[in-house]
Amino acid sequence: MSSIFTVLQGTWSTFTIHHSRFVSCAFPLKDPEEFSGILHEARNSWPKASHYVWAYVLGPGQERLTDDGEPQGTAGSPTLLLIQKRDLLYSAIVTVRYFGGTKLGKGGLTRAYQQAASHALSHAQFGRYRNVIKATVKLPYSTWGRTQNFLMQDNITYYPVFVEHVELHCEVSEDDWQSFWTTLKTSIAPGSHLEESQLVTAITPMRQ
Repeated sequence: MSSIFTVLQGTWSTFTIHHSRFVSCAFPLKDPEEFSGILHEARNSWPKASHYVWAYVLGPGQERLTDDGEPQGTAGSPTLLLIQKRDLLYSAIVTVRYFGGTKLGKGGLTRAYQQAASHALSHAQFGRYRNVIKATVKLPYSTWGRTQNFLMQDNITYYPVFVEHVELHCEVSEDDWQSFWTTLKTSIAPGSHLEESQLVTAITPMRQ
C-alpha cells in the first residue's frame, strides 16, 4: 500500500487578511451524512459568517467541494487540492469567512483559502493507513520472557492471554511479517504455532 493518510483530529484556527477573518478546521470524515453534522456545527458556531467553504475526500475519486458564493474556483478548489496533495482520505476541511469590506480579487481569495486550508492542517493530528497482519500465536510458557523482549524491541503491538500456554495476539506490518514470523518461530520461541492470521488495513497515529 502506498502512503495514504487521514485526519484523526483538528482544531479551529484563525487569521485575518485585509480585515476579512478566516476560521478553518480539518476533520476526520466517515461518510457524507456525518459531514452534514460537521457543517451544521460550523454554522452554529460561526452564525454571522458570510461564507462557509468546504471540501472533502472519502475514498479514491470520492470528493466534493463548494465555493459557497465565492468566485468559482477560488475557495473549494484550492482547499480540495491541498487535501489531495497531502494524500488524505476520509478527511474534510471547513473554512468560515467573515467578509471585512475589502475585496481580495480572485488571486487573493485563492491564496487566502490555500492559507486557511494550510492552517487547518497544521493544527490537525494525522494517522497513516497501513496493511498489517493480525495474528494469534500459541507459545510455550518457557519462551515468553524472550518473546516479550523481542516484541518490545521491535515496537510490536501485542497482548498476551495466559491459559495452559501463552496465547499471543499481535499486529505486524505486512512488509515485516515474514521476517518477524521466521525469527520468532526459529530462534525466539521454538515450538510456537500460528493459530490464525489475517490481513487488515489499520490506521496508525503519526508522531508530531
